[in-house]
Amino acid sequence: MVKHLLYAFFLMALFLFSCIPQTAVSDQSGETSPEGVPKKTFQTKPSAKAVASSAKPKTELLEAAVLKQIFQSTYFGRKALAPFYRSLNQLTCCQKPVNILHIGDSHTVGDKFSGRLRQLFQDRFGSGGRGMLPVGKPYHYFQPSNVSISQTKGWEISNSLYKPDNSLYGLSGFRIQSANPNDAITLTMTDGTDFNSIGIEFQRHPNTGTIVVEIGELRGRDRSNPWEIATAAPSQTVGYYTIPVEGGGHQVKISPKGDGPIELLSWTFKRKQSGIIYHSHGIVGATINVINHWNRNVVSSEIGLLDPSLIIVAFGTNEGFHDDLETGEYARDFQARLALLRNAAPQAAIVVVGPPDAARLPSFCEKRISLRCSRLMPNEIEHYLELLADKDERLCRWHPPPKLEAVRKIQREVAVQNSYFFWDWSKVMGGACGIHTWAAEQNPPLSYQDHVHLTERGYHISAEALFKEIMRPYLKDSVINY
Repeated sequence: MVKHLLYAFFLMALFLFSCIPQTAVSDQSGETSPEGVPKKTFQTKPSAKAVASSAKPKTELLEAAVLKQIFQSTYFGRKALAPFYRSLNQLTCCQKPVNILHIGDSHTVGDKFSGRLRQLFQDRFGSGGRGMLPVGKPYHYFQPSNVSISQTKGWEISNSLYKPDNSLYGLSGFRIQSANPNDAITLTMTDGTDFNSIGIEFQRHPNTGTIVVEIGELRGRDRSNPWEIATAAPSQTVGYYTIPVEGGGHQVKISPKGDGPIELLSWTFKRKQSGIIYHSHGIVGATINVINHWNRNVVSSEIGLLDPSLIIVAFGTNEGFHDDLETGEYARDFQARLALLRNAAPQAAIVVVGPPDAARLPSFCEKRISLRCSRLMPNEIEHYLELLADKDERLCRWHPPPKLEAVRKIQREVAVQNSYFFWDWSKVMGGACGIHTWAAEQNPPLSYQDHVHLTERGYHISAEALFKEIMRPYLKDSVINY
């Protein structure tokens, strides 16, 4: 009882402190400084529509089994999220947009998990814009929410996971380039909103050319004249250029002028109002160590521009399927990678999302995919690689890979040691072999038959559970409905 009273006073103090008026700023408008630091402009209030949408009653969506898990927030977890709650208070009293950065593996790639989180936060607090994306379509099944993207076939795409060359990769993890003026990438907003600025991030060196940007479907007036951004520089660096879009834009087209290759890293779409801006980036097959393939100065600069109040880190599935993973080394790597993010954004709360449940059926058992699922026995874990090599029939059942729970445990320990908020995704699914229940026993299924990736509904249930767990301490006197 005393702990709850103390925490109530703690939240009230946070609210009073955060409501001291502060100057809210956005990124640069129209120029790139030598250091890539944006000019500052004042923000405006959120639209009446955004404010009204946050007060609308909605309908509960989560099943009772999921609800049982989301009440497990701890006092420690609430303290870890305090910086994020303080920023949310500023939405109402100080009109400052709140940025959320979400990075991860294939569970983040399809934007079903992160997209639902974006929707939940923006429905509640208003939308400050679509946020940061890789330019174009880095892979053919890239389907980010709220926008449609098309591009010609001549673009060359580099992935930081597979080509950790001397390219200055950033948070998106990708670079796309072309020198052909006939190549183009077009992005169109599909959610009925506009953008009031576009921030374009690009690589610069002596041979890079000029970027041509055309903004179409401006509200109430004709297409604007093209913008041209010269990117050549004496040495290799990264530039950032913001184009203001007065009155709001709905579509943008980007292409090379033809005087040299343009090398694009990301583009960011913002609205001239307060609200949540949710930036998400995922790479198929990535582990936490993909961050080592990104340029630290570029990432630090990007995080400085985004100014996130919350960073969601969602890796672990691919690590869990590495049967030769050395757990001590992984613990050191995970600690170090998250330390880089904390150092770049010391003001941000960090949420570590432990990997969802997953299961494996060895390839020599593939003709029996309808088999049951059960945990490995201790002796099976001890001799797992030998049993796999011998194609031992005892492994012919769906089972969580032996390193997956070890990865989850390490992530939890690192979170506790560093005051990060930890969320165990597997608990929402019922723990070990929950993925089998979601794939084989739910109708419609919540997981695909690969026993790794979830269906859209499965990702939505997961996102709703995480949203509730993050927001319940902040909204503990409110009913969180959808």
